Amino acid sequence: MPLMISEMSLAIFLAFILSLLLPTSNAMLVSKFEANNTFTPSTPCNPIQSSRSKKLETADVLITGNSTISGLNNTFNLGFVNPGGKPNWYLAISYASIPTPPIVWVANREKPITNLTSTRLEITAEGKLAIIALPGSTIWQSTNTEKARSLLLQENGNLVLLSAKGLIIWQSFDFPTDTWLPGMNITSERSLISWRSINDPSPGLFSLRINPLGFNEFELVYNKSAKYWSTGNWTGDAFDGVPEMTIPYIYKFHFSDPFTPSASFWYTERELDGGLRPPLTRFQVDVIGQLKQYTWTQQNEYWNMFWSQPDNKCRVYGLCGNWGVCNSTLLKPCVCVSGFRPVSDYDWESGDYTGGCVRDSRDSCEESDGFMEVGVVRFEGAAMVSFVGTRSVCERICLSNCSCIGLFHDGKTSLCKNIYGSLLNLRNSSSDSTFQDVLYVRVPKEGIVRKGVSKSVLLIGSIGGSVVLLGEGEKAEKWFFPPYAAQKIIEGNVAAVIDSGKGVSIGGDCCGDNAGVYSYGSPSSLGNASSPAK
Repeated sequence: MPLMISEMSLAIFLAFILSLLLPTSNAMLVSKFEANNTFTPSTPCNPIQSSRSKKLETADVLITGNSTISGLNNTFNLGFVNPGGKPNWYLAISYASIPTPPIVWVANREKPITNLTSTRLEITAEGKLAIIALPGSTIWQSTNTEKARSLLLQENGNLVLLSAKGLIIWQSFDFPTDTWLPGMNITSERSLISWRSINDPSPGLFSLRINPLGFNEFELVYNKSAKYWSTGNWTGDAFDGVPEMTIPYIYKFHFSDPFTPSASFWYTERELDGGLRPPLTRFQVDVIGQLKQYTWTQQNEYWNMFWSQPDNKCRVYGLCGNWGVCNSTLLKPCVCVSGFRPVSDYDWESGDYTGGCVRDSRDSCEESDGFMEVGVVRFEGAAMVSFVGTRSVCERICLSNCSCIGLFHDGKTSLCKNIYGSLLNLRNSSSDSTFQDVLYVRVPKEGIVRKGVSKSVLLIGSIGGSVVLLGEGEKAEKWFFPPYAAQKIIEGNVAAVIDSGKGVSIGGDCCGDNAGVYSYGSPSSLGNASSPAK
């Protein structure tokens, strides 16, 4: 039965979903529906009894070529799949009887199969499930220590190995990839990690996890460190950033032992009126770093994506890499700054933009370089030094230092902001910024695009304050340089002025409205800001 959105406003529907972010539990079955629609969690005291489990013998060959193992009620299949793009195969669980079935779990995501004809899935002498490439190389194997006696692909998509007593000794739900299914748990040691690209299931840079410090919320993070979205704290009934969780829903959410290292979160299905089963659903951390929920609409045979966070894809940290600009209005959200190109065309075509962009020309540090207008931008990951001066002075100082990659200049106030390092998280200013400074990027003389010539104008929003120093991935510091230090800056010796302790540090976020607290000091580093010009 398809999900009836009319039963609840779409906004509530979506927001409520937002809350569902995470499951975690012990390695036991938590699916609402077994073959007989009876909830029977598997525990050491509650072994699985099923006529659909496959008895295993040593050296049993389970899958070769295009053969598959079907799950209970034929909801899921286990088999070798090729996501496309390259001649690589993976042992995966995917939906059955659905056109272009999504893959929900991958065993060997970091070690693809390159020759399917000589590869098979079998049970080893130790009772482990293993992918073997003939004549005997092990590509992947399960981690169970007790010998498996039977195998079962459950109706909820969980692949389990059972002991002689019918107890679960290994299960795929303990090793999730990018997809969260009903009954699957997320814990402090178990998270969802995106695919690298739409054709490459190897681990990407975006993940969903329980906050490792307070165990009180779920967060989306970039490269295991930079948080860019969260649910807010758990209040006992819901996350404070997801109040809609308290509204009756077709799924039930469970948070066990919150605020402790053993915290776990999962969701189960509720029966609909008349004992009907809810539609198939799944959450996914996709290749561009958004958490999305999909529900299968049987009548129209398509996956309805009705909720995602962050709602603006350009708020995903590092999505477009260095020198890539995010525009949430585009189908493909990332484009390179004018004068730059993708580091890997293949990756960009596959939906992986995190490698960013590089200059079209290798010759990028000559005093004959010029500056090309990019537009109004907002960014992170670079050092920025500001002072009062004419546009020509601003450019001359930048050209005297190979570390200077561009500048802002305000013609009304004569405020110059020279930029050092690389630009990360470039994004359209119209999405979340009120700044209106125009970015000019340093380019070789022959690469300059004059006004009136067709070019890509990329919009973002800039950083305010007198002097701003941005450590990569760190919070910004603002610095004010008194008049007697201005000449040092004009001479290009930026680092010397900073290291002398003549600057005034202004605490606070670089892009916020906080005035900050003033104190004297010097930053620990400005990267290569003092590098001599060629």
